[in-house]
Amino acid sequence: MPTSNGHTPAPSHPGSKRPPLTNHSTSQPVSMYQPPGGDLPRPDNNLMNIRGDMTSSLYQICLTLRRRLSHVPGFHQYLAEMEEEEAEAEGATDPVTTMWNCLRRGYPLMTIYNALKPHNPLHVDANRVAEKSIGKAATFKFLQACLTDLMIPANECFLITDLYGSDTTGFVKVTKVVNRVLDKLDERGLLLPSDPRYPDYVEGPGPGGKTTHIQHVVREIVTSERTYVQHLEVLLQAKNEIEAAGNVPGDAIHDIFLNLNTLLDFQRRFLIRIEQQNSLPESQQNWGQLFIQYRDSFRVYEPFIANQNRCNDTVTREWDKINATPHSPNLDDLFSSPAVFHAFCVKPFQRLSKYPLLLAQLGQKSDLDEERKADLIEGEAAASSLMQRANEAVAKEQRTTAVNDLQLRVEDWKGHNMKQFGDLLLYGNFTVVKGEGAKPAEREYIIYLFERILLCCKEVNPNKQRPKMLRNERAPVSLNGKARLQLKGRIFMQNVTDVLSFVRTGKGSTEMSAVKG
Repeated sequence: MPTSNGHTPAPSHPGSKRPPLTNHSTSQPVSMYQPPGGDLPRPDNNLMNIRGDMTSSLYQICLTLRRRLSHVPGFHQYLAEMEEEEAEAEGATDPVTTMWNCLRRGYPLMTIYNALKPHNPLHVDANRVAEKSIGKAATFKFLQACLTDLMIPANECFLITDLYGSDTTGFVKVTKVVNRVLDKLDERGLLLPSDPRYPDYVEGPGPGGKTTHIQHVVREIVTSERTYVQHLEVLLQAKNEIEAAGNVPGDAIHDIFLNLNTLLDFQRRFLIRIEQQNSLPESQQNWGQLFIQYRDSFRVYEPFIANQNRCNDTVTREWDKINATPHSPNLDDLFSSPAVFHAFCVKPFQRLSKYPLLLAQLGQKSDLDEERKADLIEGEAAASSLMQRANEAVAKEQRTTAVNDLQLRVEDWKGHNMKQFGDLLLYGNFTVVKGEGAKPAEREYIIYLFERILLCCKEVNPNKQRPKMLRNERAPVSLNGKARLQLKGRIFMQNVTDVLSFVRTGKGSTEMSAVKG
């Protein structure tokens, strides 16, 4: 992803006065992430082009689950408790949280299973179990019955920690198992008739209703967010199956997926807030405020996006092993080529870049009050700042990689210690103009500008005769396969007395003056 930014060049050799140098480098990195080249996914690729629906939203899953549970004999008391919890929260909770809290009590799970009318109904003796452990004891009995009586495979069941932990991925497993038990009840005709208090959820304008501009944009926000979460779930499934196969090293899996679990958990929670916002009357929706509130929480993206280059390199290097991994049929498209795999890994970056555009569209042709209009402007700025921070994280990762590369490639540090250089601020290929007069000499150097020192380096020509003192030492190629570097000059920043920028023969130049030291 290197490109030129045309500024901050530096001189080549230590001394009291430094000649100007011109930057025509094309190796100075920029922050904006670019996906790798290769064959792009086909337009008819099912996995890439699938659109998320309500079934991919944990919010909608819990609403549907609540409706289904209203048909379970004896469950209405728990539904009443959920409604009471929501009333007390005064809008500070959501269907996912209330459903999670309900099932954690344990007794609701036993009620669902006992509705199957088993020969031995589930029961917990409260006199023999500590009050704080009753919920887990009841959950254990429910899981035991699912495994032994309903014959649900262990790998398709949830763990107690999935229900009592805080990761939404675990709770998704819980909802799947509960729905499977409800399917059994439905098959056996043991469910109660529909309860009018829990109607099916209907999305969008009613029959014959006309969609306004703002409704169209909101629908795009909701639908694309569901699709994005579904794609992250596909990536997590791939990660889990690659880990289970054991043919890709653990370090490589980490370099590919990094903090994907945390990212997906956050994005599910953000989708819950989007669904909540969408459920409000249009006159009460405040999409700008949502992004203002979550501005800092989006920092979870920074390490994942900063890791993209390492991710791409690792996928390319390990592709034969990844491709040979046994995987579920729904992942066939993902495992079809490195290009498709790369395309999925870059989706978080693409999603961040889309938020400001969607919010800008909301501001067009919309009749908002002054408060919501101001919030939308601030929210758009907050969404844009997410991209800026992500780009800064990419740039920082690139500089870290450059420092590691430099450490491996320099063949003789001439007594200098990199630990004393400070942070790397800028690097790239620059032309150093030496000498004064009509014919100044131009030489190309690789410049590294640290906080405390500026280094000028040049690649070692492997075909050039080397000095006797270095001939039997390090090979002209470093451990990372790149040509070694010679340290040709350095300037300590404490010795810099003046820096001037100007245009010379049509090129941007910087002249640096320093005293010898």
